[in-house]
Formats: sequence, structure tokens, C-alpha cells
Amino acid sequence: MDKLKSRLDSHVEKTENLVNYLLRKKKENIQNSLVRPLYQEALKSVFFVCILLIDTLIPLDLFRVLPDPFNIIVSLGILGLFVYAQVRFYNMLWGKKGRWSLDKYRNHSDEGNEQKENS
Repeated sequence: MDKLKSRLDSHVEKTENLVNYLLRKKKENIQNSLVRPLYQEALKSVFFVCILLIDTLIPLDLFRVLPDPFNIIVSLGILGLFVYAQVRFYNMLWGKKGRWSLDKYRNHSDEGNEQKENS
């Protein structure tokens, strides 16, 4: 009985750790979204919606139109090409070294706080 209880305790502890981790990541994501201007977050959401539409509709249409042995190969190839291009575009804009990266906005807000403190 003690073995079962200790096993249940370990599972409960693992679940609690997972929930705490997910809550911490959610809080960090919300704080990160507040760092950027609102229009950039809106553009990011529109970008994700467009990606979902492009990545589903175009390969499915190619799958439907092309003859049987080629439809799977071409659809997966086009999907891979789209995903690669979209990841590159995302990193170019919102990645660590992108135009609208979080680090740039954190640096700007830190500089603004330092100037306010010096005044």
C-alpha cells in the first residue's frame, strides 16, 4: 500500500510541476506580448491565421487535383517548402535577431527607465 501511495504522490508531484511550468510560461508569454506595440501583436496573429490557411488549403487542393501517385509527394513537398519559408519570414520579423524582436523593445524600455531615473 505504501508503494502505491508513493507512486501516486510522485505522479501528483509531476503533474503539479507540469502545471506550474505551464502557468509560468503562460505568464511569461503574456508579459512578452505587453512589451511590443499592439499593432505588432495584431500583425503576428494575422500572420498565424494566414499561415494556417495557406498551409491547409493549398496542399489539400494540390492533393485533390493531381493524379494519385504524385499528389502525396507534391503536397508534402509544397507543405515543407511553405513551412520553411514561413519560419524564415517569422524569424526575420519576430525572431531573436528580427526587426521586431523582444530584446530590442526591452533594451528601449530599459534605456527609457534609466533616463527617467537620471532626470
